[in-house]
Amino acid sequence: MALPKNCVNFRLLFEVSILLCAVFSHSQLRLSRSFVLNFSDMNQIKLNVVSREVTGRGAVRRLRAAGKIPASVYSKGTARSVTVNAVEFRNLNRELGGEASLIELTDENGESMLTLINDVQHHAIKGSINHIDFQEVKRGESFVTSVPTHLANEAACDGVKNEGGIIDHKSHEVEIRCRPSKLPDHIPVDVAALKVGEAIHISDLPVIEGVEYLGNPIQVIVSCQPPTVAAAEPEVAEEVDAASVPADNIKEEAAEEGADA
Repeated sequence: MALPKNCVNFRLLFEVSILLCAVFSHSQLRLSRSFVLNFSDMNQIKLNVVSREVTGRGAVRRLRAAGKIPASVYSKGTARSVTVNAVEFRNLNRELGGEASLIELTDENGESMLTLINDVQHHAIKGSINHIDFQEVKRGESFVTSVPTHLANEAACDGVKNEGGIIDHKSHEVEIRCRPSKLPDHIPVDVAALKVGEAIHISDLPVIEGVEYLGNPIQVIVSCQPPTVAAAEPEVAEEVDAASVPADNIKEEAAEEGADA
């Protein structure tokens, strides 16, 4: 039995719609995966290093004069001396912007190491970088590091808006344990509901999957202090016109000062 022409057209349109939906969904899935991969690539920070054999003050000075920064890469029980291009490291620091991040070091032989910046030593007067310490971490293994705490909603803080309080950010970093894939670039601390006299402790920090806080749970991260009382203005002595002071009084005061001298 032949179907009416309009039924055939409807069935064909329905099948085409299903096919288009399937193609569109597949494309969206591929697009989503591609975006995640690209996002990961953008956040992957890499830095080239060169193995360093020479040591000593003279050799180190020559390296710095040539635009290099001496550095050490520490692993479990071992240390490796390397050099870093000063311009590349400054650019990397600018990219990090104070955030915690893993850095993949690649040497002249193509060997890579996943590291954290452990310490940066600066010249006491010039402010230039003298030395860098990197700490190697292993993929899949937990490690301990410190990450910055960032305050959120400071302008909306209850204690500041309604009570004239002052935010006191006491702990700018917290120590954590996590795996490389779980390292947060910072710990967000929401202060919107904070009132005068209240504080946010390590125990109040947000739960982050795969991250363990290691500090004392009662350690204060931020508090809202009461407003400071303005100091009383000193009384200003009233100026007296010398012409209005009797001459006898002036003579008596001068005699007393002379006697004291």
